[in-house]
Amino acid sequence: MVKVLVLLGSPRVHGTNSLVVGEVLRGAAACSEVEVEKVWLNQCKLTPCQACDSCFKTGRCRLQDDMEPVYAAIVAADAVILAAPIYFSGMSAQTKVMIDRCQPFWSAKYIMKSDAFAGKKRPGLFIATGGQPPYEGQFTGSEHVASLFFKMIGVKNIGSLTLPDLDARPLSKRPTDLERAFELGKLLIQSI
Repeated sequence: MVKVLVLLGSPRVHGTNSLVVGEVLRGAAACSEVEVEKVWLNQCKLTPCQACDSCFKTGRCRLQDDMEPVYAAIVAADAVILAAPIYFSGMSAQTKVMIDRCQPFWSAKYIMKSDAFAGKKRPGLFIATGGQPPYEGQFTGSEHVASLFFKMIGVKNIGSLTLPDLDARPLSKRPTDLERAFELGKLLIQSI
């Protein structure tokens, strides 16, 4: 059984991000039995990182909120999917708050020299959706942040699926993109 963690950064539970992730998970399930844990970040009470450096000393965040189960899910996952809508060329605030709160993983790895993920082979995918027509750099910053996030949590980024122009061309009229999502789900499992 493969444990797939899906971190969903959209405020819309049944939005485009969720639909794309559904196709990725369908592809994953075609290759293996999967146990999926979905974390709807918009439903979590997450305080932004306070840059207090407490995690530099303890390897843990001093803030007590809904991030605690997210940390546990990240550690337990065999594969991770990060999905976020793109607003003003950046991932949603819900997603970025969660990523910033993963500073304890960085602190543990680089300051405390304790890498909980050493030796683990865990693949990850980044799914980004945008309503605007394609423009230069539309997803670049978010892809970079996603790659750094994956690095901090011991996940190898095996690919991104970036879908622009969804306001004019909804997902229902993009079978090729849905097929790409399905194939990425298969690749996710095959990469373990």
